[in-house]
Amino acid sequence: MKQFLAGATLALAFVLAACGDTSAPSANSGVQINIANEGSDRLKALNPLNKRIGLLRAITQSGFRCRGGVLSGAYQQQYQNLAMWVALCGDGKNYAIFIAPTDDVQVRDCTEHAQLSLPACRRVPPLPHDPQTPPTAEPNTDLINAANANLAGE
Repeated sequence: MKQFLAGATLALAFVLAACGDTSAPSANSGVQINIANEGSDRLKALNPLNKRIGLLRAITQSGFRCRGGVLSGAYQQQYQNLAMWVALCGDGKNYAIFIAPTDDVQVRDCTEHAQLSLPACRRVPPLPHDPQTPPTAEPNTDLINAANANLAGE
């Protein structure tokens, strides 16, 4: 009987060795693949005035209001396969704009991110001065600081 068990164990070992690594990779193996996001890349390439207009358009077309226009906005991070941008509005509201590789856009109020398990919106620096932008179209730095204070919960 012992010889039979030893032979069966040895045969089982050979069968398992022939299979190679049978462990499946986990779904959360930590590897993230970033897909090209042409919509976000186009937004990054715009001058400051057109960048603010593009962010404002995404906000308003999603049914939100951004009174006073977009004061500043910036790319924040990659979230899943979406490019996450943050926009600061003149009325103190802050929005995250998520751009998919298909150019689909979703806008979320930054105050709801904790409830939705989304990344927190971070402070956005003022956009650099653009010589093609008239001085009257440049946003007030004090308003940008106030909107950032709202973002930080200060």
